[in-house]
Amino acid sequence: MLLHPRLLIPCLLSFATITATLAVAEYPGRGPIDAYLTERTEAVESRCLTEPLTAEQWQANRPELELQLRDMLGLNPWPERTDLKPTIVDRKQYDGYIVERIHFQSRPGLYVSANLYLPTVGEGPFPTILYVCGHARVKENGVSYGNKVGYHHHGIWFARQGYVCMMIDTIQLGEIEGIHHGTYSKGMWWWASRGYTPAGVEAWNSMRALDYLETRPEVDAKRFGITGRSGGGSYSWWTAALDQRIVAAVPVAGITDMRNHVIDGCIEGHCDCMFMVNRFGWDFATVAAMIAPRALLIANSHRDRIFPLDGVIRVYDKTTKVYDALDARDNLAIHITEGPHKDTQALRVGAFAWFEKHLKNSTDEIEEVARKALKPQQLQVYGDGIPSDQQVTNVQEWFVPLAASIDLPTDKAAWSDLRNQLLARIDDVPGATKNVEGFALQAVEETKQQAIDGVQFQNLEIESDSPLKSFVIAAIPSTDKPLDGIKICVGSPDQENVSFILDGKTVQYNTKEDALIDPQAIAKQVASKNEAVLFLMPQGTGKSRWMETEKETTHLRRRLHLVGQSLDGIRVSEIRGLVKLLAAKTEGLPTAGSLDVEAAGSEACMAMLATLGGEDVSLTLHQLPESLSDGPILLGLTKAIDLTQLLALAAADHEITVDASDSQPIQRVKAVAKPLGWEIASE
Repeated sequence: MLLHPRLLIPCLLSFATITATLAVAEYPGRGPIDAYLTERTEAVESRCLTEPLTAEQWQANRPELELQLRDMLGLNPWPERTDLKPTIVDRKQYDGYIVERIHFQSRPGLYVSANLYLPTVGEGPFPTILYVCGHARVKENGVSYGNKVGYHHHGIWFARQGYVCMMIDTIQLGEIEGIHHGTYSKGMWWWASRGYTPAGVEAWNSMRALDYLETRPEVDAKRFGITGRSGGGSYSWWTAALDQRIVAAVPVAGITDMRNHVIDGCIEGHCDCMFMVNRFGWDFATVAAMIAPRALLIANSHRDRIFPLDGVIRVYDKTTKVYDALDARDNLAIHITEGPHKDTQALRVGAFAWFEKHLKNSTDEIEEVARKALKPQQLQVYGDGIPSDQQVTNVQEWFVPLAASIDLPTDKAAWSDLRNQLLARIDDVPGATKNVEGFALQAVEETKQQAIDGVQFQNLEIESDSPLKSFVIAAIPSTDKPLDGIKICVGSPDQENVSFILDGKTVQYNTKEDALIDPQAIAKQVASKNEAVLFLMPQGTGKSRWMETEKETTHLRRRLHLVGQSLDGIRVSEIRGLVKLLAAKTEGLPTAGSLDVEAAGSEACMAMLATLGGEDVSLTLHQLPESLSDGPILLGLTKAIDLTQLLALAAADHEITVDASDSQPIQRVKAVAKPLGWEIASE
């Protein structure tokens, strides 16, 4: 039987409603995390170029903004400008242009393959375009020819019109195939903790390409332009924002605002090269404004699904405020054409006209179109094989240095100075020394109580100043005597369940049954001591779980990074918040004279961070990782501090118990504990 369309619609709506209801019931944290991300996006938007400003205000703020952007791209401090070691593989002339196949090293072993297009007529030096390529895969029989091949028609057009044009390969799709997808699909969350993003490498390679171009006699270094589309559009933003040598820029389909990425979900269409490690909470119009007052054309198609038009226009509107303040409005324009996310002739013509105007002072009509003419083999740079000393495929492991190891002093005054330095280093890491923005625990509500073998089990919901809640199961001995102490056991995600360590023994919470497993055994363990135990379920687990699929989980975590936070930063804030509520004797929580926090693995590192310089607590730490790189993901954490230094900070503040271990961080801290008066016990 066929249903009439008017009857079909209610059926579909009912099914959708039922599906949504089931999802909310099974994953109760999804609604709150979405609402929280909306709040954080609005907070980011509210700080981005919303107030009128003067030229003096912008010029005063710009140096600090540039330093922040460099930091978020992994370029603070600047990498050393080492010998480029440029190599011209060969040079061939075609119809109206010459192509050189070139490679250089932006850092030792960081090879960049490129094609240099040169005019055959006219006298130089010529205006010069750096073309940074988007995500075009050109690969045949297992050989990658680089994404420069996919865009070579742009280089031909520029050379035939009297420009020098260098087209450079990117890491992900170059002749040497590195990766852009660390957090996108490979679970390399440590990239964010290290402060690494391939966007920074692409910006650096682009800046070093300009360094090389300055050595060429054909190049007019006072007339540099930059362009590219999609990923290349993004790298155009980073490079033009940081390198004042760029006179004119045309980023094509390479930017939209935070609202599109986080609330509308566009982040799911973008790999990591599109984003800085946004620990200073920027919206993208700030990046655009960094190019002012130089010539900037924002180009986009009207149906681009990963750079939606509404967000692109919002970026443009905010950027105009800076150009207006600098009296440079004629240097800013927006070019919207019909079409999807695609390299179209209409977009190319607009870009060509912009460079003609701002690099040649010409407003002549564009008569020649860009057409592909060369085969991949004609543009291949490494025809004799990939260099054996290449460091492209592992660039993520060395481009941004880890925190330098420091010998811990045994002198108390020297330690005090070092402690202040270490705390200052991590002060800007969201969640490390203070709560992440927009999340602070407040009131406590009991939702369920059950008595088992002389122990009261209470389910507690702790409200925050955001849509997020924290969930705790409290086990409190039924006694008239005052409690000797309270222990917070910090949970660790364990597939669908949550695992805790209580006095060295494993306790588990069953997510589906919403209960601790084997509560009788737990009651017996709790009753043996006159202390309450609070089982804290970290955000995103237990009753706050929001993990419907691995893909959704991945992009929810990436959304948090994009608004300047991290899931683990929220979890550190939860521990910190619970400790403070207990210290304040908050209604609904037990009270006692002492407080211990017990955690294992990555959560043990979170416990140390959460209690830095804070309340009077002791720490019981199990299974510490060998390195903070294997610990919690906080934006820029391992760039600022290492595990030895974190453990030393914790030991200086609190009595600590650790597993018997020969790990270097533990042994290094134990070596200075006695002269500094620290108490470190081993189980």
